[in-house]
Amino acid sequence: MSASTLFIKTFCLSLVLVSLVMIVGCTTTPSGSDGTLPVTSLPSATISPVPVPLSNPEQSAAKIQLEGNIYGLSSNPQLGIDTITFSISPAPQVQSVDLTRLEIVFSTPATAPVILTRGTRDSTSTFTTTMGNYPITSLRSGDEVEIAFRVRGVPPGTKVNIELRPSAGAVLSISRTVPAMISSMNVLN
Repeated sequence: MSASTLFIKTFCLSLVLVSLVMIVGCTTTPSGSDGTLPVTSLPSATISPVPVPLSNPEQSAAKIQLEGNIYGLSSNPQLGIDTITFSISPAPQVQSVDLTRLEIVFSTPATAPVILTRGTRDSTSTFTTTMGNYPITSLRSGDEVEIAFRVRGVPPGTKVNIELRPSAGAVLSISRTVPAMISSMNVLN
């Protein structure tokens, strides 16, 4: 149970108990001889959030973020899209990301996941990382790197799932849908 969930449950339970004490106190007749209520004090309770230790803070933070749209390119619109391209940048406060150790997992509801590794040409088993048409092996602060890879024809209206898995840090998961009408360049929504 997370610290915030524990805090909320404890706080709500305290409110219920205080409400019950107030209701009972307001509906009973005074027990004093002069018709006054005897003074009682409630015990003080201090609630402090319990910190949740992280085994490795670096593992929980995303190191990569998506920049702009994801495009599906098609050399033959009747067969669907055959290339996916998009841009990434490092998350704020990240100095660099080793793109040679990055993996991309691509899948659709009708296909098994395909694991892609960085290569020098885009194919159905590798992806390229370029900046200004030059191959890039490291993503540094301020960079925007284009990723491209080939896929087996993805038909119109198909949901695609893309996971970027850096060697350290959280996985960046992206889900988009191929448009119903395919042209040579398509924005996946």
